[in-house]
Amino acid sequence: MSWSPSTPQRIEALSQQALTHLEVLAGKIGARPAGSPAERQALDYLDGLFRSWGYKVRREAVAFAPPVRFNLPYLLGAVALGVAGWVSQAVPWLALAVPFLLMILPQWSRWWVQNRKPSQASENVLAWLGGEELQPPVLLFCAHVDTARVVPLRHPWLLRLYSRTFDIVQRFAWMIFALALLQVWGWQIAEAVLYPVAALGSLGGLWLAVLQLLPTANKEAAYSPGANDNASGVAVLLALAEELATSASQPPSVAFLFTTAEECGLYGGRQFVKAHAEWAKTSSVICVDMVGSGEILYYVAKEGIFSPLYTDQQLQQALLQVHPALQPLWHTLRSGDYAAFCQAGFRAISLESGGKSLTDWSYHSIYDTPEKINPAMLQQALGVLIGFVQQNTAMQVQRS
Repeated sequence: MSWSPSTPQRIEALSQQALTHLEVLAGKIGARPAGSPAERQALDYLDGLFRSWGYKVRREAVAFAPPVRFNLPYLLGAVALGVAGWVSQAVPWLALAVPFLLMILPQWSRWWVQNRKPSQASENVLAWLGGEELQPPVLLFCAHVDTARVVPLRHPWLLRLYSRTFDIVQRFAWMIFALALLQVWGWQIAEAVLYPVAALGSLGGLWLAVLQLLPTANKEAAYSPGANDNASGVAVLLALAEELATSASQPPSVAFLFTTAEECGLYGGRQFVKAHAEWAKTSSVICVDMVGSGEILYYVAKEGIFSPLYTDQQLQQALLQVHPALQPLWHTLRSGDYAAFCQAGFRAISLESGGKSLTDWSYHSIYDTPEKINPAMLQQALGVLIGFVQQNTAMQVQRS
């Protein structure tokens, strides 16, 4: 007998349950830095819920490096942008290279962050339905529990400026590039044009550098409450897990993974795929990250600009069959646990919500609180996941 899907009314009720879990995680427990007592409290909360629903639970140790105080690649990019306009006549290659340097900064930064030596420890939580012995599941749902160090800004309009920083500095870099290219071709550019453009580049470089260096001024790092990033993803998966566990008939083989240290460099996800490499042959992975804001639900299609990392196209099509209104998302600045799975050869994809501009000023800030959550997005994400489980159940029944 196959697992039957929930009704729309039941999905709405599940979204309210998800909102309750979110309130506990982001409101009652609050900021959950990797390895902290608060994160451990959140992991214990998940552990207790899954055991009460009849799941088997395993906690797997994860070694990780703590969040960086400043981002060296971005700091170097800020310096390059700041001086490029002033030296474009003497060293035109620097001005010509700056836009491309800024384009690779996010990927370079991710590589730098992920290759630091681990010095702290936490745990992933893995839960599954079935026997005592864990077998590779057909479906693995994943969300990270830890929260990020906050952007060192407090005023909302400064945070709005921060959310557009990279767009702005890229435009300054291309302005410098254009003037440098004209000079290489032999054009004489008036100082009345050169100096303002160089000054804009310096201003953008200074702003980018300040954002990297401000955290070093504070001995005690502050962390985001993480309502959207990522109590929303955890809460949605908790509601889904309870629904699967209490269903009158059995869903397909599923497991739930809650990772630590995602914000520090995907340490929880990367160590999980090393420990369970054989799962890549059988398990499809759906990551759920930041699904509590905006009005549009996205699937992540790829990550990075140079040699981009693509998510699984079959999973893309399967999700689109469930919810044709899903929109593709290209991560050029951010990443997520899905990247660790894709790099290890898993069939993986990620769900994320947002607005049309995709610029959420409360991202990684003190304002990522439960009050900012849009319950309709939690409901939409749950509907997609339940429909995806139903689809996989039907396929299993057909095969049998």
